[in-house]
Amino acid sequence: MSLPPVRVAVLGSGFFGTTLAVACTSHDAFDVVAICDLDLASARELAARVGARALGHTDELAVADDVDLVMIATPNHTHAAAAISLLKAGKSVFVEKPLAITGLDAVAVVDAAGKSRGKLIVGHVERTMPGIKRMFHAARSGSLGTLLEGYGSRSRLVHVPDGTESWWKLDRSRSGGELLHEIHELDLLTWIFGEPVDIRATVGAPQRAGANVEDSVHKTTLKFASGAVAHHELSTSAHVPDWRLRVSGTAAALEANLRTGVVSQFTDGQLTDHWGIFDSEVANASLKESAEQPQAYGLPGAASPLWMQAAVECELAEIAAAMRGEDSVLIDSPATAVMAATEAISQAEAARSGAAATSLAGV
Repeated sequence: MSLPPVRVAVLGSGFFGTTLAVACTSHDAFDVVAICDLDLASARELAARVGARALGHTDELAVADDVDLVMIATPNHTHAAAAISLLKAGKSVFVEKPLAITGLDAVAVVDAAGKSRGKLIVGHVERTMPGIKRMFHAARSGSLGTLLEGYGSRSRLVHVPDGTESWWKLDRSRSGGELLHEIHELDLLTWIFGEPVDIRATVGAPQRAGANVEDSVHKTTLKFASGAVAHHELSTSAHVPDWRLRVSGTAAALEANLRTGVVSQFTDGQLTDHWGIFDSEVANASLKESAEQPQAYGLPGAASPLWMQAAVECELAEIAAAMRGEDSVLIDSPATAVMAATEAISQAEAARSGAAATSLAGV
């Protein structure tokens, strides 16, 4: 017997809110009943598109009897407060990454989830890609041997759209900064290896980001209780792009190259197996094609590439599983990556303050 669909409200009618709402309308496990946005005109436009009602405030979602799950797709700095409010009201919440932009807020959301009858699901979409899931299970099953090292990279030249100087994604007080906004590969490393016991971070290469100047290069090294070490690199100023995840053990290593859509297995330096990031060759081809194009953040109204649509389909399957009480990769370690990122950011801020103090002392 089929289960009734999960009744969904989408909070946020921008690029990703629209992507989620549209995807849910064609998925048997979900029924979109409401779209909520402070910009009520925008909410009404999307609601009309997906056959839902429009709301203008989160408080209306908290008391809605016909909402089982709220999908939060608002600017990053609003995630924690919205999630806590809705969890306290007994709603399940799906929070688009990052869970929060401060460690204290991340802990507060997890604490609220622990006291709620609702579920906390965090949108780390790369976890849901079939090839990445296969890497995770291989690493956790011991088939790679004892895990020794990991590497994650997202380095590219990001083009900032004209007229977006005040865009929230370019304001660190609202986005949390690039390390939090593009937390995907850092999340994959902490998901696979666990909570780091030591973090060392270096940032630099300041570049113009809208009306601000921000560090465009982040390099973070993590050490885990097992003794394994991982390195993470993030850049928005790299003319030579790189987008990959590597996990190495005593028996074998796996590397996902998201620019080619391929996961490769190596043993003693030899390629011994390979598979796609997605099970669909069309989706893998779309991922490769997108990676070869100039990189820019998605703006409201922009069309999602086919690979992103495939990724959202994978994500919806994991959300549905979580709502049914089944195993889901989106339930594990909801705050670990945020805690690692905020520690790295804190180190960078301390180093910058120290450098400024040293410079002033020499005046």
